[in-house]
Amino acid sequence: MRHSFILLALLFSTSLLFSQKTGKSYTVNTVPDPKNRNSSVSDPDDYLSASDEAVLNQLINAMEDSTTAQAAVVVLYSIGEENPKEFATKLFQKWGIGMAEKDNGLLILTVMDQRRTEFETGLGTESVLPDAICYRVGMQELVPHFQKGEYGTGLIAAVNKFKYILENPDNVSEIEDQTYSSNDKGGWLQILFGHSIFNAIFHLLSLMFVYKSLSSKEDAYDKYNSLRKSRMWGFLILFPIPYIFVWWFVGRKMKELRYGKRFSKKTGQELRLIPDNEEDPYLQKGQITEEEIGVADYDVWANDNDADDILILRYSKSNLQYRRCPKCSYITYYNSHTQTIVSATYSSTGTKEVTNECKSCNYHEVKRVAIPMLTRSSSSGGGGGSSGGGGSWGGGSSGGGGAGVSW
Repeated sequence: MRHSFILLALLFSTSLLFSQKTGKSYTVNTVPDPKNRNSSVSDPDDYLSASDEAVLNQLINAMEDSTTAQAAVVVLYSIGEENPKEFATKLFQKWGIGMAEKDNGLLILTVMDQRRTEFETGLGTESVLPDAICYRVGMQELVPHFQKGEYGTGLIAAVNKFKYILENPDNVSEIEDQTYSSNDKGGWLQILFGHSIFNAIFHLLSLMFVYKSLSSKEDAYDKYNSLRKSRMWGFLILFPIPYIFVWWFVGRKMKELRYGKRFSKKTGQELRLIPDNEEDPYLQKGQITEEEIGVADYDVWANDNDADDILILRYSKSNLQYRRCPKCSYITYYNSHTQTIVSATYSSTGTKEVTNECKSCNYHEVKRVAIPMLTRSSSSGGGGGSSGGGGSWGGGSSGGGGAGVSW
């Protein structure tokens, strides 16, 4: 009897194993671009039904008609050992989701074997869909369905919610309120308990990271940049207590590391920090330009006994507008002008001219980008079928924002 039970269990486990859908592993270059078949949904391993894909395309088309924002839904079996967030950013950039002049794109990437979904937003979409909102939409709309294997339903619910927010940004307040509107005491206790556990683990890891950074054999500049990674506004909002004390302590240590005494690696003599209003003669044109446009700050340390003994240290600042110049390599390259050459219609794509310039070396590049064909939402009946994604991607860029959820 016992052997029979074990045999049945093995047979049942084996049947479950072979009943799981499997597929290939994809790279950014091998993910099928849905625009090649007039769609906004890429599902090469057929996790979604034809009807679910049609509904997703209808929602995305309607959203683009009303807001000009472009969205893509990608469902893949595997991306190998790659990180889903990094994969999403690279795929977003490769396709150019969103309009080039607005960067208003959204990518929803689902990786089945990692049970992970990433929401990647464009630079222009981040203000309406910040990380916290993307996470909440994922947890409230997508995860409950995905946990039951209802992938199409979950994606439709998430896209519908994003459409609702993008069409009227004031609607975001409703999403925020939903997090706190539960009357289920058990649910509240679970949320509070989970937050407390995560808070404790997060702070333990934070303190370990800070200790490791401060006790390393790196010089003060490298320690400063290492500590900077642990000082983020998002953590201060999620865990105000006790993270505010970590924030204060790390800030004080960073100040000490930046402005503390420095000695020449050449002579061992103490160096003097040059005041900001006197440091330009020591800097190159690109460095001065980076300071002027606010993408970096430079500290100049000089040896009063040796004019050639100079130390220049660069401190990056938050920046969304400028990119690295392909010619001079400074972060001074930006989109200066966009002009429509041929307007898009409902029957053909258009063309626009995008001009990028460098404020440091004056290098400039002019390129022509396709404007997606205008589309109409197929909400009325008759004739069957569904409207696809239409046209092509608009040349938008990712801002690296968004959030991910596991299920």
